[in-house]
Amino acid sequence: MHLDHRHKILLVDDEKINIAILTSYLSDTYDIISVSNGEDALEAVKKEDPDLILLDVVMPGMDGFDVCRIIKQEYKLDFIPIIMLTALKSRNDHQKGIEVGADDFLKKPAEKFELNKKITALLRIKEQHDSLLTDRNKAYDYLDHVGVLIAVLDDNYKLVHINKKGADILGYNRDNIINRDWMDLFAAESYREHIKNRYDKLLKGNCIGSEYHEYPIMTITRKERLFRWYDSVLKNEEGKINSILISGEDITEKRMDEIKLMEYANQLKHSNDLKDLFTDVLRHDLLNPAGLIKSFTEILEEKNPSDEQKYIIDNIKKSNLKLIELIEDAAHLAKLESMEEMVFVRMDIGSIITDLVHSFTPEIERKGIKIEMKTGVSYPALANPMIRGVFSNLLSNAIKYSPDNTTIMIRVDDTANRWKVSVTDQGNGIPDKDKEAVFDRFNRLHKENIKGNGIGLAIVKRIMDLHEESVGINDNPKGKGSVFWFTLKKIQR
Repeated sequence: MHLDHRHKILLVDDEKINIAILTSYLSDTYDIISVSNGEDALEAVKKEDPDLILLDVVMPGMDGFDVCRIIKQEYKLDFIPIIMLTALKSRNDHQKGIEVGADDFLKKPAEKFELNKKITALLRIKEQHDSLLTDRNKAYDYLDHVGVLIAVLDDNYKLVHINKKGADILGYNRDNIINRDWMDLFAAESYREHIKNRYDKLLKGNCIGSEYHEYPIMTITRKERLFRWYDSVLKNEEGKINSILISGEDITEKRMDEIKLMEYANQLKHSNDLKDLFTDVLRHDLLNPAGLIKSFTEILEEKNPSDEQKYIIDNIKKSNLKLIELIEDAAHLAKLESMEEMVFVRMDIGSIITDLVHSFTPEIERKGIKIEMKTGVSYPALANPMIRGVFSNLLSNAIKYSPDNTTIMIRVDDTANRWKVSVTDQGNGIPDKDKEAVFDRFNRLHKENIKGNGIGLAIVKRIMDLHEESVGINDNPKGKGSVFWFTLKKIQR
């Protein structure tokens, strides 16, 4: 970034307070232009030629998606980075922004450091892009091309010059095609009228030559090849336009690759749709018969079964409960993986811990486990209510995998700007080679005769990722067992 040059940034937002905040963030470094609606934004882009645009999504009239699409797809401009500012959280909204050409996104309200970081990065890319474009245009001006077709057409579209590479691409000897009509010999028939209209305007000075356009040409074998063209006019000594310099790059394979890439993207979308369908079937169609099995076993228990029948019914009941848990966990994980953001509220971690420990009282008493809590009264944190599931899962695993008559310790430590919640058991522990994989989806660690479904800790990891917080496992420093822990942002009391 040149020290003697101040970049120009266009702010587009219908809220005056947002414009004021962004201006205060940026005005010391950049020249700021601000408008309050999409129509004015399009006019400002033409008039002011900004280096970067900060564009609000939700505005009256034309929204940010429409403005971005018009600038990127309809306006014939050099690269202008667009950062979309939005309070929208839907994955579809994010995808729509990508489709209309947005270069980056920021969630409102924008944070100054993150805003400056994104602007700096995009302006650096723009400078590199502009520099490359300038160099390329100079190369075209001096006909210093490698691997492209370069030709000169007179005012009757006769071919008066073509470089060797161009003749090779077409499959002709240069001497045999000089003074031949470009339109009749090379232009694909379905495009001739379109090309002639463009070149007519170019020769009359009514068309901007320095714009890329595409049309196919015919080789000696009469096969079409798609080219991307860059045209400029040539003048005689009197300054009158008398010919056209055309340079073309064969993009046939590139365009075929783009089509294949688009087909692949559609296949991926179809795969995601199938995954969503499977999740829906898993959650509803499988859970319903599992619920019926549960009801039938409860009815059978009331029919005074024999001891052998009780044994069979009990096994059916336990297996079915495991099946229901697996279905619920798999559906929950699928839902979490489709989420990109969470809403956070003030929550008291101490209260959550107390409530959940109480809810596990039957299991704790059945195994003779002692719960040792090294916690205070209140731990205000910024979290989503799903954090209850994180602690519940860790405590449930600690109870499940701990030997009878052992101790589970729960504590909350103050680590400056975060709370660190830990659950320590006296079980068999987890080998070092498994520690990194323990939170992987469907990874199963065998302990004694118990095999987990591998989804619970994957759910824990995903919830903590959405919190942008840490979760981990260490060895129990006081003997056998493990310490599972996670962190949460503190809120000042």
